[in-house]
Amino acid sequence: MKAGILLAVLALSGCGDKAPERPAEPASAIAPPGAQLALQVSDSVAIWFTSARADTSADGKACRERVMEIRLHDRTVPVPLLYTGEVPTIATDSTVHVHIWRHCVPDDLYRVNLRTGQPTRVGK
Repeated sequence: MKAGILLAVLALSGCGDKAPERPAEPASAIAPPGAQLALQVSDSVAIWFTSARADTSADGKACRERVMEIRLHDRTVPVPLLYTGEVPTIATDSTVHVHIWRHCVPDDLYRVNLRTGQPTRVGK
């Protein structure tokens, strides 16, 4: 009898209001929660703000510092360890400039390679 109940429970567990599964979308079509387009560099290259952290300046003002992700055709390239509170600017056809932010204040300027996502310090 217990085996019959167990089989009935297992059989019914597959029933319900489960939504049909959708086919997977390409990574470039899925925006992470809170993602925001920061800069459209060209038809095939865009920079998105993705993750964020809350920070506070020395005088107590709160801000949100964001990380960037480069979207190229059908792939995404994260920009590592560079939190910013400003929109990057186009420097060349393969790089952008953006300041790293520390405690809600712009600091060193970085050049970010649009193909690799690698940031390189330029200076102040």
